[in-house]
Amino acid sequence: MKKCLNLFGVVVLWAILAAAAAADPAVLELSLEQAITQALDHNLDLHLIKIDLEEAQKELNRALIIDDAEMIESAQTKLEELEQKYANAKQDLTTKVRTAYYELLQQEASAANQEKALNRAKTQLAIDQAKFDAGVISTLDLQRSKNSLLNAENAYQNALITLETKYLEFNNTLGLNLAIQVILTDQINVDFVPFELKLEQAYQLALNHDQTIKTAKEALTKAVDAVNAADNEFTPRVELEKALAEQKKAEVRLMQAETNLYFKIRSEYYQIKNAAENVRTKERELYLEQQILQAEETKYAAGVISNQAVVAQQEKLAQAEDAYTQALWNYSQLRDQFLINIGLEPISSGGAGNEA
Repeated sequence: MKKCLNLFGVVVLWAILAAAAAADPAVLELSLEQAITQALDHNLDLHLIKIDLEEAQKELNRALIIDDAEMIESAQTKLEELEQKYANAKQDLTTKVRTAYYELLQQEASAANQEKALNRAKTQLAIDQAKFDAGVISTLDLQRSKNSLLNAENAYQNALITLETKYLEFNNTLGLNLAIQVILTDQINVDFVPFELKLEQAYQLALNHDQTIKTAKEALTKAVDAVNAADNEFTPRVELEKALAEQKKAEVRLMQAETNLYFKIRSEYYQIKNAAENVRTKERELYLEQQILQAEETKYAAGVISNQAVVAQQEKLAQAEDAYTQALWNYSQLRDQFLINIGLEPISSGGAGNEA
């Protein structure tokens, strides 16, 4: 089932806002990359870390002016730690924004499903009202149809409220005023694409891309350089022994980092595989519920059954539609984030799992 969603029109509310975006300064159109840039520039949590980083740089500058070796070493260590913290925070924020962007699109799709269910309930009530007016069905049958419509209206309103809440949270993450209406402009293709990458391939790609591995390798290189620098007749042997010990520790840390990365990649890999199978399962279930509803509607039109089976099946179909949508978006998001983590381009944004 093709699920390529145009992000301007899933919910009428947001379509209206999109039409007014050019004229209304309280409306902001954002692609995924623009949203990430906005967050990196204005996210408050990241800004706090940046303030600490700037202060650490000033402390180092003061230490250099004083020319105190101990102060310089302490300030340099603090600065390096904050630089790493800032880099990690930027990466985490980028992932958070990407995830939130996907979740917004997923919720828009969910709201669209609830709207379809609402329209089915309205159509069913119109049919039942006509049958009731003709004296074909009972008051009980008509009330059942009305109750179903009320349930569908409530589910749709709840979906819209959830969507609104997610947009407010998104604004907060991006450092935007909550009153600004954000319009997502990217078109995300969530067609089901089988995940055919092998585990060993993914791990090898991750080894070349993972920042923790790079940091561990850099530490080992520095340790080896320190050993080479100390391995001479002019340096006390104790310094060489210390350098050799640091080299051994750096080697162990690299091995640990590679092992930890393997288990991380393995876990995420099979999580994606399970998510892919869940999509196939939900698609089969959706098709079955659609066929059952068609059969029940045919029997109802022929006067063989009451509307009870039809109304119940419409609600089951609505649940199956939403379950399939959630499974599809979940798989797409997991797959794309995994590809990014191992240095490949996400498929749904136009790539095909190629190196970024």
